[in-house]
Amino acid sequence: MRSDVDSLFAAHSAATLVCGAVLVRGDDPVPVPASDIGDHLGRLLDRADGSDVSFSVAGETFRAHRAVLAARSPVFRAELFGSMAEAAMPCITLHDIEPSTFRVLLRFVYTDRLPTDKELPSSSETTELFQRVLAAADRYDLGRLKFLCAHKLWESVSVETVATTLGYAEMHNCPELKKRCLDFFMADKNFKKVVVTDGYFWLIQRFPSIIYDIRAPVDET
Repeated sequence: MRSDVDSLFAAHSAATLVCGAVLVRGDDPVPVPASDIGDHLGRLLDRADGSDVSFSVAGETFRAHRAVLAARSPVFRAELFGSMAEAAMPCITLHDIEPSTFRVLLRFVYTDRLPTDKELPSSSETTELFQRVLAAADRYDLGRLKFLCAHKLWESVSVETVATTLGYAEMHNCPELKKRCLDFFMADKNFKKVVVTDGYFWLIQRFPSIIYDIRAPVDET
C-alpha cells in the first residue's frame, strides 16, 4: 500500500488523505433531573421572603409577591400593576372566596400543582373544594388550573355530585366537562337517580334553561 501512495504522490506531487472517526456513546444518556422550580417557588411562598403584597380572605392573611402573581395571571397583573386601586394597596381584601380556595389557587400560582390526595379533605369536601377552585381559576384567568379542576371533578363525579358539577361547568365555561356531565345523566339510568338529589334542584333553580340540554337525549331514548 505504501508503494501505491508513493507512486500517486510522485505522479501528482500532492495527495489528499481523508480520515473518518466513529464516536461511540454509551447506551445510557446523561441523566437530567426533573424541574424543581415549583419546589423553590413553593418554599418562597411558605417563607414569604421578599413578599410585597398581602391578601385578607375571611380573616386570614396570605403574603405573596406581586411579580409572581402578575406573571401567572393577567387579572392579577391588571390589579397589581395597572390603574386599579389595588395597585397601591399593601393589603387587598378579597370577597366571595374562601380561605381554603384561595390557598389552593395561590399555591398553584407558585408551584403549578394541585394539592396531593393526602393534603385534601374527604371525598365530598374535595368535590366542593375543586368546584370553588374552578370558579376562582375562571375569575383569575388561570386556564391550566381550570382544566386540572375539571379533570379532578370528572374523576370523582357521582349521582350526588354531577348536577352541581354541571352547574359549575355551565357557569364557568367548561364545555368538555359539561358534555361529560350530560353524558353521565344518560349512563346506566342515572337520570332518574340524579333528579331526586339536592344538587339537581339547585341546578334547575340556578340554570333553568339547562333542563333542555338534559332532557333532549333522554327524550330521544
